[in-house]
Amino acid sequence: MARKKRIRPYQSLEEIQMRKEQLSEVIDLENQEIKRLWDQLAEKDEELSRGEQIAQFIKYGFMAYDGFMTFRKLKNSYGSILNIFRR
Repeated sequence: MARKKRIRPYQSLEEIQMRKEQLSEVIDLENQEIKRLWDQLAEKDEELSRGEQIAQFIKYGFMAYDGFMTFRKLKNSYGSILNIFRR
């Protein structure tokens, strides 16, 4: 069960404005952290050598083959892709 935060009653508009600015700063910091992590996740690989490129193509080929074989196995087991969700 989630704990409810105790809400402090505000006495003036200045307190509300100050809290709003604090929350805005927190949100900005969190947005910067999310952007940094997203950029780190989505950054491009460095220039690969020819051997690394070939190894990467082979790896992607195996992944595509594995996905296709899994799809085929499911289709043969259930008769149709739509039947997968009916069982």
